[in-house]
Amino acid sequence: MKKIWILVCLCLALGACATMNQANMDWIPIGPDFEPTLAADVEIFTDRSQIKRPYGNLGLLRIKNLEPDRDTLKRGVQRGRKFVASKGGDAMFLGQYNSAEDGAPNPKVTLIIYALKYGDNLTEADFKAMENFEIESALNNSMSN
Repeated sequence: MKKIWILVCLCLALGACATMNQANMDWIPIGPDFEPTLAADVEIFTDRSQIKRPYGNLGLLRIKNLEPDRDTLKRGVQRGRKFVASKGGDAMFLGQYNSAEDGAPNPKVTLIIYALKYGDNLTEADFKAMENFEIESALNNSMSN
């Protein structure tokens, strides 16, 4: 988890002008992809205390350099919801970073979205896929150090 926050901070430090297209989105997989779900079924949480079911993280999605207006941010959240659904997510934990907090003259917003998969509806094969992904990730990290 600590590595993820370091990556988030590093990516937030990088700025570039972009509209809401593929270039301003990046995905850091934390778990395997599952069969897609319906975007309308993806629950949106803004506080961890709202999540009442056991879950695992599928990955971290960042949608960067958005204009800080309500309509743009709503479109960003809907785009994130569709992306989470495409990875098989059941829910998303939503946060944001606004560069105005750091005194940026032309502030932009980065949506930070964790894709969540509920654990209480997974099969044994699903758990095995998540376990294998975690093991492979650990091996890849140890080889790159």
